Amino acid sequence: MPTHDADARPAARARTPRRAGRRLRLFHFDIKTYGNYGDTLLFEAVREVFEGFAGGTCFEITGSASLRDPVGPRLVDHINEHADAVVVGGGGLFLRDTNENSRSGWQWNISLEQLRRIEVPLVVFAVGNNRFIDQADFAEPFREHVNLTLDKSVFFGLRNQGSVRTIREYVDHDPERVEYQPCPTTISSSLFPDLYRAEPDDGDGRVLAVESIVGRRQTAAGFDKQRIYADQADVLERLRGEGWKVVSVPHARADMRFAELLRERGLVDAEHVLWGNREVLFAGVRAFADLPVVLGTRGHAQMVPFGMGAVPLSLHVHHKTRYFASDIGHPEWALDPRAASLTDDLYRTVHDVTERRAELRAELAEVRRGFHDTTLANLATIYRRITGVAVEPSFTPLTPRERRLAARSYDAALERSRAEVRLRTKNRELGAKDDELRTLGTEIEQVRATLRAARESVGRGSLVERAARRARRLVRPR
Repeated sequence: MPTHDADARPAARARTPRRAGRRLRLFHFDIKTYGNYGDTLLFEAVREVFEGFAGGTCFEITGSASLRDPVGPRLVDHINEHADAVVVGGGGLFLRDTNENSRSGWQWNISLEQLRRIEVPLVVFAVGNNRFIDQADFAEPFREHVNLTLDKSVFFGLRNQGSVRTIREYVDHDPERVEYQPCPTTISSSLFPDLYRAEPDDGDGRVLAVESIVGRRQTAAGFDKQRIYADQADVLERLRGEGWKVVSVPHARADMRFAELLRERGLVDAEHVLWGNREVLFAGVRAFADLPVVLGTRGHAQMVPFGMGAVPLSLHVHHKTRYFASDIGHPEWALDPRAASLTDDLYRTVHDVTERRAELRAELAEVRRGFHDTTLANLATIYRRITGVAVEPSFTPLTPRERRLAARSYDAALERSRAEVRLRTKNRELGAKDDELRTLGTEIEQVRATLRAARESVGRGSLVERAARRARRLVRPR
Protein backbone atom coordinates (compact mmCIF):
# COMPACT_ATOMS: atom_id res chain seq x y z
CA MET A 1 0.00 0.00 0.00
CA PRO A 2 1.32 3.48 -0.75
CA THR A 3 2.37 5.67 2.14
CA HIS A 4 1.71 9.39 2.41
CA ASP A 5 5.16 10.09 3.88
CA ALA A 6 6.71 12.07 1.01
CA ASP A 7 10.20 11.92 2.52
CA ALA A 8 10.25 8.26 3.52
CA ARG A 9 8.90 6.44 0.50
CA PRO A 10 11.26 7.65 -2.26
CA ALA A 11 14.34 7.24 -0.05
CA ALA A 12 13.33 3.68 0.77
CA ARG A 13 13.04 2.88 -2.92
CA ALA A 14 16.31 4.55 -3.85
CA ARG A 15 19.70 2.90 -4.04
CA THR A 16 22.11 4.23 -1.40
CA PRO A 17 24.61 6.47 -3.21
CA ARG A 18 28.25 5.52 -2.99
CA ARG A 19 29.09 8.94 -1.58
CA ALA A 20 26.11 9.61 0.66
CA GLY A 21 26.38 13.00 2.32
CA ARG A 22 28.75 14.30 -0.32
CA ARG A 23 28.54 15.46 -3.94
CA LEU A 24 25.94 13.45 -5.82
CA ARG A 25 26.47 12.48 -9.44
CA LEU A 26 23.46 13.45 -11.53
CA PHE A 27 22.51 12.25 -14.99
CA HIS A 28 20.46 14.94 -16.74
CA PHE A 29 17.83 14.27 -19.39
CA ASP A 30 17.79 17.61 -21.20
CA ILE A 31 17.44 19.25 -24.63
CA LYS A 32 20.43 21.11 -26.00
CA THR A 33 19.54 23.33 -28.93
CA TYR A 34 20.10 26.71 -30.52
CA GLY A 35 16.68 26.50 -32.18
CA ASN A 36 14.52 27.86 -29.34
CA TYR A 37 15.96 30.33 -26.85
CA GLY A 38 13.81 29.10 -23.97
CA ASP A 39 15.27 25.59 -24.25
CA THR A 40 18.75 26.92 -25.00
CA LEU A 41 18.95 28.80 -21.71
CA LEU A 42 16.71 26.55 -19.63
CA PHE A 43 18.77 23.39 -19.44
CA GLU A 44 21.99 25.28 -18.81
CA ALA A 45 20.16 27.15 -16.03
CA VAL A 46 19.06 23.84 -14.50
CA ARG A 47 22.67 22.65 -14.47
CA GLU A 48 23.89 25.88 -12.89
CA VAL A 49 21.19 25.79 -10.20
CA PHE A 50 22.18 22.28 -9.11
CA GLU A 51 25.93 22.79 -9.33
CA GLY A 52 25.84 26.23 -7.66
CA PHE A 53 23.80 24.99 -4.70
CA ALA A 54 25.74 24.96 -1.41
CA GLY A 55 28.86 26.16 -3.14
CA GLY A 56 28.97 23.17 -5.48
CA THR A 57 29.40 20.62 -2.67
CA CYS A 58 26.14 18.71 -3.14
CA PHE A 59 25.47 18.08 -6.83
CA GLU A 60 27.41 17.55 -10.04
CA ILE A 61 25.92 16.76 -13.44
CA THR A 62 28.25 14.11 -14.81
CA GLY A 63 26.30 13.02 -17.89
CA SER A 64 23.37 13.99 -20.05
CA ALA A 65 21.24 12.82 -22.96
CA SER A 66 18.42 14.31 -24.98
CA LEU A 67 15.15 13.42 -23.29
CA ARG A 68 13.52 13.15 -26.73
CA ASP A 69 15.78 10.26 -27.82
CA PRO A 70 14.62 6.71 -27.03
CA VAL A 71 16.17 5.44 -23.79
CA GLY A 72 17.60 1.97 -24.30
CA PRO A 73 18.88 -0.69 -21.88
CA ARG A 74 22.55 0.26 -22.34
CA LEU A 75 21.89 3.83 -21.18
CA VAL A 76 19.87 2.59 -18.21
CA ASP A 77 22.74 0.25 -17.28
CA HIS A 78 25.17 3.19 -17.49
CA ILE A 79 22.94 5.31 -15.25
CA ASN A 80 22.55 2.57 -12.67
CA GLU A 81 26.31 2.05 -12.57
CA HIS A 82 27.56 5.64 -12.63
CA ALA A 83 24.84 8.00 -11.32
CA ASP A 84 23.36 8.67 -7.89
CA ALA A 85 20.18 10.24 -9.28
CA VAL A 86 18.51 11.26 -12.54
CA VAL A 87 17.25 14.79 -13.25
CA VAL A 88 14.45 15.11 -15.81
CA GLY A 89 13.73 18.59 -17.15
CA GLY A 90 12.76 21.32 -16.88
CA GLY A 91 10.61 22.50 -19.74
CA GLY A 92 7.07 21.98 -20.99
CA LEU A 93 7.54 18.23 -21.21
CA PHE A 94 3.95 17.22 -20.54
CA LEU A 95 2.81 17.48 -24.15
CA ARG A 96 1.59 14.63 -26.33
CA ASP A 97 2.51 15.77 -29.83
CA THR A 98 5.96 17.29 -29.51
CA ASN A 99 8.18 14.22 -29.71
CA GLU A 100 5.06 12.07 -30.00
CA ASN A 101 5.77 8.52 -28.84
CA SER A 102 3.89 5.51 -27.55
CA ARG A 103 6.47 4.73 -24.87
CA SER A 104 5.41 7.41 -22.39
CA GLY A 105 2.70 9.64 -23.88
CA TRP A 106 4.81 12.72 -23.09
CA GLN A 107 8.15 14.09 -24.25
CA TRP A 108 10.46 11.92 -22.12
CA ASN A 109 11.01 9.01 -24.49
CA ILE A 110 11.46 6.11 -22.09
CA SER A 111 9.33 2.98 -22.02
CA LEU A 112 7.67 1.65 -18.90
CA GLU A 113 10.03 -1.32 -19.04
CA GLN A 114 13.18 0.79 -19.04
CA LEU A 115 11.73 3.22 -16.49
CA ARG A 116 11.19 0.30 -14.12
CA ARG A 117 14.83 -0.75 -14.60
CA ILE A 118 16.23 2.56 -13.35
CA GLU A 119 17.56 1.85 -9.85
CA VAL A 120 18.53 5.37 -8.78
CA PRO A 121 16.00 8.01 -7.67
CA LEU A 122 14.46 10.44 -10.13
CA VAL A 123 14.24 14.22 -9.75
CA VAL A 124 11.58 15.81 -11.99
CA PHE A 125 12.56 19.47 -11.96
CA ALA A 126 10.61 22.53 -13.17
CA VAL A 127 8.56 20.61 -15.74
CA GLY A 128 5.33 22.10 -17.08
CA ASN A 129 1.99 20.87 -18.35
CA ASN A 130 2.21 22.22 -21.90
CA ARG A 131 -1.19 21.14 -23.20
CA PHE A 132 -2.60 23.79 -25.50
CA ILE A 133 -6.04 25.33 -25.21
CA ASP A 134 -8.67 22.81 -26.46
CA GLN A 135 -5.96 20.21 -27.20
CA ALA A 136 -6.85 16.52 -26.90
CA ASP A 137 -6.02 14.72 -23.66
CA PHE A 138 -2.78 12.78 -23.23
CA ALA A 139 -2.58 9.42 -25.00
CA GLU A 140 -1.80 6.10 -23.37
CA PRO A 141 0.26 5.13 -21.49
CA PHE A 142 0.53 8.65 -20.01
CA ARG A 143 -1.36 8.05 -16.77
CA GLU A 144 0.49 4.82 -15.96
CA HIS A 145 3.80 6.38 -16.98
CA VAL A 146 3.42 9.58 -14.95
CA ASN A 147 2.39 7.58 -11.86
CA LEU A 148 5.41 5.29 -12.19
CA THR A 149 7.66 8.33 -12.67
CA LEU A 150 6.19 9.85 -9.52
CA ASP A 151 6.68 6.60 -7.58
CA LYS A 152 10.36 6.51 -8.53
CA SER A 153 10.96 10.22 -7.76
CA VAL A 154 12.34 11.82 -4.62
CA PHE A 155 11.07 15.13 -5.96
CA PHE A 156 8.44 15.89 -8.59
CA GLY A 157 8.45 19.64 -9.14
CA LEU A 158 6.34 21.51 -11.69
CA ARG A 159 7.08 25.05 -12.85
CA ASN A 160 3.75 26.77 -12.21
CA GLN A 161 0.77 26.25 -9.94
CA GLY A 162 -1.49 25.58 -12.92
CA SER A 163 0.68 22.62 -13.91
CA VAL A 164 0.73 21.37 -10.31
CA ARG A 165 -3.06 21.46 -10.19
CA THR A 166 -3.71 19.86 -13.59
CA ILE A 167 -1.08 17.11 -13.39
CA ARG A 168 -2.32 16.12 -9.95
CA GLU A 169 -5.55 15.10 -11.72
CA TYR A 170 -3.64 12.19 -13.32
CA VAL A 171 -2.08 10.97 -10.07
CA ASP A 172 -3.71 7.87 -8.61
CA HIS A 173 -2.31 8.32 -5.09
CA ASP A 174 -0.39 10.93 -3.09
CA PRO A 175 -1.20 13.86 -5.44
CA GLU A 176 0.35 16.26 -2.91
CA ARG A 177 3.74 14.83 -3.88
CA VAL A 178 3.45 16.90 -7.06
CA GLU A 179 5.19 20.05 -5.80
CA TYR A 180 5.99 23.56 -6.99
CA GLN A 181 9.40 24.38 -8.51
CA PRO A 182 9.71 27.60 -10.51
CA CYS A 183 11.61 27.50 -13.78
CA PRO A 184 15.27 28.41 -13.11
CA THR A 185 15.10 31.02 -15.88
CA THR A 186 12.81 33.06 -13.60
CA ILE A 187 15.76 33.60 -11.24
CA SER A 188 18.24 34.58 -13.93
CA SER A 189 19.22 37.66 -11.92
CA SER A 190 20.54 35.28 -9.23
CA LEU A 191 22.26 33.00 -11.72
CA PHE A 192 23.91 35.86 -13.64
CA PRO A 193 24.18 38.72 -11.13
CA ASP A 194 26.92 40.49 -13.10
CA LEU A 195 24.55 40.76 -16.09
CA TYR A 196 21.59 42.00 -14.06
CA ARG A 197 20.97 45.74 -13.69
CA ALA A 198 19.21 47.06 -10.62
CA GLU A 199 18.37 50.12 -12.73
CA PRO A 200 18.12 49.29 -16.45
CA ASP A 201 19.49 51.66 -19.04
CA ASP A 202 16.07 52.35 -20.55
CA GLY A 203 15.89 56.15 -20.53
CA ASP A 204 12.31 57.19 -19.82
CA GLY A 205 11.15 53.58 -19.96
CA ARG A 206 9.35 53.91 -23.28
CA VAL A 207 10.93 50.75 -24.70
CA LEU A 208 8.88 47.67 -25.55
CA ALA A 209 10.37 44.33 -26.60
CA VAL A 210 8.13 42.00 -28.61
CA GLU A 211 7.95 38.36 -29.70
CA SER A 212 4.92 36.57 -31.09
CA ILE A 213 3.97 33.18 -32.50
CA VAL A 214 0.44 31.93 -33.11
CA GLY A 215 0.98 28.38 -34.31
CA ARG A 216 -1.09 25.59 -35.77
CA ARG A 217 -2.34 24.40 -32.37
CA GLN A 218 -3.67 27.87 -31.58
CA THR A 219 -5.30 28.27 -34.98
CA ALA A 220 -6.91 24.85 -34.47
CA ALA A 221 -8.40 26.25 -31.25
CA GLY A 222 -9.89 29.21 -33.13
CA PHE A 223 -7.22 31.87 -32.70
CA ASP A 224 -6.98 34.19 -35.71
CA LYS A 225 -3.24 34.51 -36.35
CA GLN A 226 -3.41 37.31 -38.88
CA ARG A 227 -5.73 39.44 -36.76
CA ILE A 228 -3.66 38.89 -33.60
CA TYR A 229 -0.47 39.86 -35.43
CA ALA A 230 -2.15 42.89 -37.02
CA ASP A 231 -3.67 44.05 -33.71
CA GLN A 232 -0.28 43.96 -32.01
CA ALA A 233 1.34 45.80 -34.91
CA ASP A 234 -1.38 48.49 -34.76
CA VAL A 235 -0.66 49.09 -31.07
CA LEU A 236 3.09 49.23 -31.72
CA GLU A 237 2.55 51.75 -34.51
CA ARG A 238 0.50 53.92 -32.17
CA LEU A 239 3.18 53.70 -29.46
CA ARG A 240 5.98 54.55 -31.87
CA GLY A 241 4.03 57.59 -32.91
CA GLU A 242 4.29 58.68 -29.27
CA GLY A 243 8.04 58.19 -29.21
CA TRP A 244 8.35 54.59 -28.06
CA LYS A 245 11.17 52.31 -29.19
CA VAL A 246 10.28 48.77 -30.35
CA VAL A 247 12.80 45.95 -29.98
CA SER A 248 12.19 42.61 -31.76
CA VAL A 249 13.32 39.53 -29.79
CA PRO A 250 12.42 36.39 -31.80
CA HIS A 251 13.13 33.23 -29.79
CA ALA A 252 12.83 30.72 -32.64
CA ARG A 253 12.44 30.46 -36.41
CA ALA A 254 8.65 30.42 -36.10
CA ASP A 255 8.76 33.88 -34.52
CA MET A 256 10.33 35.39 -37.62
CA ARG A 257 7.03 35.82 -39.47
CA PHE A 258 5.83 38.36 -36.90
CA ALA A 259 9.28 39.99 -36.85
CA GLU A 260 9.15 40.32 -40.65
CA LEU A 261 5.66 41.83 -40.47
CA LEU A 262 6.92 44.48 -38.06
CA ARG A 263 9.91 45.26 -40.27
CA GLU A 264 7.64 45.54 -43.33
CA ARG A 265 5.62 48.17 -41.47
CA GLY A 266 8.77 49.98 -40.35
CA LEU A 267 8.14 49.29 -36.66
CA VAL A 268 11.44 47.76 -35.54
CA ASP A 269 14.10 50.00 -34.00
CA ALA A 270 16.41 47.16 -32.90
CA GLU A 271 16.43 43.38 -33.00
CA HIS A 272 18.02 40.58 -30.95
CA VAL A 273 17.68 37.26 -32.79
CA LEU A 274 17.92 34.69 -30.00
CA TRP A 275 18.18 31.50 -32.02
CA GLY A 276 20.25 29.84 -34.70
CA ASN A 277 23.85 30.38 -33.61
CA ARG A 278 26.26 29.46 -30.84
CA GLU A 279 26.46 33.00 -29.46
CA VAL A 280 22.89 33.10 -28.14
CA LEU A 281 23.23 31.12 -24.89
CA PHE A 282 23.66 34.15 -22.64
CA ALA A 283 22.78 36.82 -25.21
CA GLY A 284 19.13 36.92 -24.20
CA VAL A 285 19.74 37.54 -20.50
CA ARG A 286 22.14 40.35 -21.44
CA ALA A 287 19.51 41.91 -23.73
CA PHE A 288 16.61 41.60 -21.29
CA ALA A 289 18.60 43.33 -18.54
CA ASP A 290 17.94 46.64 -20.35
CA LEU A 291 14.40 45.97 -21.59
CA PRO A 292 11.80 47.26 -19.12
CA VAL A 293 8.67 45.69 -20.65
CA VAL A 294 8.39 42.59 -22.85
CA LEU A 295 5.33 41.36 -24.75
CA GLY A 296 5.33 37.74 -25.91
CA THR A 297 3.32 34.60 -26.50
CA ARG A 298 5.94 32.02 -25.48
CA GLY A 299 6.32 30.92 -21.89
CA HIS A 300 10.01 31.76 -21.85
CA ALA A 301 9.28 35.12 -23.47
CA GLN A 302 7.67 35.78 -20.08
CA MET A 303 9.99 33.90 -17.75
CA VAL A 304 13.44 34.95 -18.97
CA PRO A 305 12.66 38.70 -19.08
CA PHE A 306 10.96 38.45 -15.66
CA GLY A 307 14.10 36.74 -14.36
CA MET A 308 16.14 39.78 -15.42
CA GLY A 309 13.75 42.36 -13.98
CA ALA A 310 11.39 43.16 -16.87
CA VAL A 311 7.62 43.40 -16.65
CA PRO A 312 6.35 40.38 -18.65
CA LEU A 313 3.18 41.00 -20.66
CA SER A 314 1.72 38.20 -22.75
CA LEU A 315 -1.21 37.05 -24.80
CA HIS A 316 -3.34 34.25 -23.43
CA VAL A 317 -2.83 31.91 -26.39
CA HIS A 318 -1.72 29.05 -24.13
CA HIS A 319 -2.68 27.96 -20.63
CA LYS A 320 0.92 28.40 -19.47
CA THR A 321 0.98 32.15 -20.13
CA ARG A 322 -2.00 32.66 -17.80
CA TYR A 323 -0.50 30.21 -15.28
CA PHE A 324 2.71 32.22 -15.04
CA ALA A 325 0.99 35.60 -14.94
CA SER A 326 -1.10 34.32 -12.04
CA ASP A 327 1.97 32.98 -10.21
CA ILE A 328 3.57 36.43 -10.22
CA GLY A 329 0.33 38.04 -9.00
CA HIS A 330 -0.82 39.67 -12.24
CA PRO A 331 -3.20 37.44 -14.22
CA GLU A 332 -4.38 40.59 -16.03
CA TRP A 333 -0.98 40.74 -17.78
CA ALA A 334 -1.99 37.71 -19.90
CA LEU A 335 -4.37 39.55 -22.21
CA ASP A 336 -7.14 37.83 -24.15
CA PRO A 337 -6.22 38.07 -27.86
CA ARG A 338 -9.74 37.07 -28.90
CA ALA A 339 -11.30 40.04 -27.15
CA ALA A 340 -12.68 42.75 -29.42
CA SER A 341 -10.97 45.26 -27.13
CA LEU A 342 -7.48 43.76 -27.48
CA THR A 343 -5.84 46.81 -29.05
CA ASP A 344 -7.25 49.17 -26.41
CA ASP A 345 -6.43 46.71 -23.60
CA LEU A 346 -2.86 46.24 -24.77
CA TYR A 347 -2.24 49.95 -25.33
CA ARG A 348 -3.60 50.84 -21.89
CA THR A 349 -1.64 48.03 -20.15
CA VAL A 350 1.67 49.03 -21.72
CA HIS A 351 1.17 52.62 -20.59
CA ASP A 352 0.11 51.53 -17.09
CA VAL A 353 3.10 49.27 -16.40
CA THR A 354 5.51 51.81 -17.85
CA GLU A 355 4.21 54.60 -15.64
CA ARG A 356 4.49 52.28 -12.62
CA ARG A 357 7.74 50.63 -13.67
CA ALA A 358 9.77 51.55 -10.55
CA GLU A 359 7.03 50.29 -8.22
CA LEU A 360 6.47 47.14 -10.28
CA ARG A 361 10.20 46.43 -10.61
CA ALA A 362 10.52 46.42 -6.81
CA GLU A 363 7.40 44.27 -6.45
CA LEU A 364 8.59 41.70 -8.99
CA ALA A 365 12.03 41.60 -7.38
CA GLU A 366 10.32 40.37 -4.19
CA VAL A 367 8.46 37.70 -6.16
CA ARG A 368 11.74 36.65 -7.76
CA ARG A 369 13.38 36.38 -4.33
CA GLY A 370 10.55 34.10 -3.31
CA PHE A 371 11.20 31.90 -6.36
CA HIS A 372 14.91 31.87 -5.46
CA ASP A 373 14.20 30.81 -1.87
CA THR A 374 11.75 28.12 -3.00
CA THR A 375 14.33 26.72 -5.42
CA LEU A 376 17.08 26.51 -2.79
CA ALA A 377 14.71 24.96 -0.25
CA ASN A 378 13.71 22.34 -2.84
CA LEU A 379 17.35 21.52 -3.60
CA ALA A 380 18.03 21.06 0.10
CA THR A 381 15.00 18.76 0.28
CA ILE A 382 16.21 16.73 -2.71
CA TYR A 383 19.64 16.30 -1.15
CA ARG A 384 18.19 15.29 2.22
CA ARG A 385 15.78 12.79 0.69
CA ILE A 386 18.60 11.06 -1.17
CA THR A 387 21.34 11.17 1.46
CA GLY A 388 19.59 11.74 4.77
CA VAL A 389 21.88 14.75 5.33
CA ALA A 390 20.50 18.25 5.96
CA VAL A 391 22.23 21.13 4.15
CA GLU A 392 21.85 24.85 4.74
CA PRO A 393 20.49 26.38 1.48
CA SER A 394 22.90 28.71 -0.30
CA PHE A 395 23.94 29.46 -3.86
CA THR A 396 27.16 30.46 -5.61
CA PRO A 397 26.76 31.79 -9.18
CA LEU A 398 29.27 31.24 -11.95
CA THR A 399 31.95 33.82 -12.47
CA PRO A 400 32.13 35.44 -15.93
CA ARG A 401 35.10 33.20 -16.76
CA GLU A 402 33.22 30.09 -15.64
CA ARG A 403 30.27 31.19 -17.72
CA ARG A 404 32.47 31.47 -20.80
CA LEU A 405 33.73 27.95 -20.12
CA ALA A 406 30.14 26.78 -19.65
CA ALA A 407 29.20 28.24 -23.05
CA ARG A 408 32.06 26.35 -24.72
CA SER A 409 31.12 23.16 -22.89
CA TYR A 410 27.48 23.58 -23.97
CA ASP A 411 28.52 24.05 -27.58
CA ALA A 412 30.81 21.00 -27.49
CA ALA A 413 28.06 18.87 -25.94
CA LEU A 414 25.60 20.02 -28.58
CA GLU A 415 28.04 19.20 -31.39
CA ARG A 416 28.63 15.78 -29.86
CA SER A 417 24.88 15.22 -29.65
CA ARG A 418 24.45 16.23 -33.28
CA ALA A 419 27.28 13.89 -34.30
CA GLU A 420 25.59 11.05 -32.41
CA VAL A 421 22.34 11.78 -34.22
CA ARG A 422 24.16 11.72 -37.57
CA LEU A 423 25.82 8.44 -36.59
CA ARG A 424 22.51 6.89 -35.59
CA THR A 425 20.99 8.06 -38.88
CA LYS A 426 23.86 6.53 -40.86
CA ASN A 427 23.61 3.31 -38.88
CA ARG A 428 19.90 3.14 -39.64
CA GLU A 429 20.62 3.79 -43.32
CA LEU A 430 23.32 1.10 -43.35
CA GLY A 431 20.98 -1.25 -41.52
CA ALA A 432 18.34 -0.61 -44.16
CA LYS A 433 20.93 -1.30 -46.89
CA ASP A 434 21.91 -4.52 -45.13
CA ASP A 435 18.27 -5.53 -45.03
CA GLU A 436 17.98 -4.77 -48.75
CA LEU A 437 21.08 -6.85 -49.51
CA ARG A 438 19.80 -9.74 -47.40
CA THR A 439 16.44 -9.54 -49.17
CA LEU A 440 18.18 -9.41 -52.55
CA GLY A 441 20.36 -12.39 -51.58
CA THR A 442 17.27 -14.36 -50.63
CA GLU A 443 15.61 -13.46 -53.91
CA ILE A 444 18.73 -14.54 -55.85
CA GLU A 445 18.79 -17.90 -54.06
CA GLN A 446 15.12 -18.35 -54.86
CA VAL A 447 15.80 -17.63 -58.56
CA ARG A 448 18.73 -20.06 -58.55
CA ALA A 449 16.59 -22.74 -56.95
CA THR A 450 13.91 -22.13 -59.58
CA LEU A 451 16.50 -22.43 -62.37
CA ARG A 452 17.88 -25.68 -60.89
CA ALA A 453 14.40 -27.09 -60.68
CA ALA A 454 13.71 -26.05 -64.26
CA ARG A 455 16.92 -27.71 -65.48
CA GLU A 456 16.05 -30.88 -63.62
CA SER A 457 12.56 -30.77 -65.06
CA VAL A 458 13.93 -30.27 -68.56
CA GLY A 459 16.40 -33.08 -67.97
CA ARG A 460 13.70 -35.42 -66.83
CA GLY A 461 11.63 -34.44 -69.85
CA SER A 462 14.53 -35.34 -72.21
CA LEU A 463 14.99 -38.78 -70.61
CA VAL A 464 11.30 -39.52 -70.93
CA GLU A 465 11.33 -38.46 -74.58
CA ARG A 466 14.33 -40.69 -75.41
CA ALA A 467 12.70 -43.65 -73.65
CA ALA A 468 9.52 -43.10 -75.64
CA ARG A 469 11.44 -43.05 -78.94
CA ARG A 470 13.19 -46.33 -78.05
CA ALA A 471 9.84 -47.86 -77.14
CA ARG A 472 8.34 -46.76 -80.44
CA ARG A 473 11.25 -48.33 -82.37
CA LEU A 474 10.82 -51.62 -80.50
CA VAL A 475 7.17 -51.93 -81.38
CA ARG A 476 7.48 -50.58 -84.95
CA PRO A 477 6.51 -53.25 -87.47
CA ARG A 478 9.42 -54.65 -89.49
